[in-house]
Amino acid sequence: MGQMLKHTGVVIHVDEQKNATVEVMREHACTGCGEKSACTMSDGNNVRITFKNARDLSKGDHVEIAIDTGNFMRSLLTVYAAPLALMLIAGVTADSVQNNQLITAAATLTAPAVYFLLLRLRNRGRAVQTYRKIN
Repeated sequence: MGQMLKHTGVVIHVDEQKNATVEVMREHACTGCGEKSACTMSDGNNVRITFKNARDLSKGDHVEIAIDTGNFMRSLLTVYAAPLALMLIAGVTADSVQNNQLITAAATLTAPAVYFLLLRLRNRGRAVQTYRKIN
């Protein structure tokens, strides 16, 4: 296992199904990041993450959330780079096959929509979430 990105948060809600909503303060989450000076993500609200089947958590508990940096980078590629590449490929291909702006626009917008739908269907129920209660 590689280096872990770790953040601390507070449980702000636990529902009847024992799904816990954890709020991570944005400043805490960005403190250790080398890109924080160029990033605009730190200019906003806190991050909220929901953990399924968190039976050992209660409102007000402090938790440490961790993600492997390799998994984090793969997630970034999956969510940002791959759809952008698909949009470019679909747009260029549609434009070269049919010199019609409407078809090119439709292909460019349809490609990431289909990609995210397939990604959602493929990953349904496979989320790996790790946290550790610290209080």
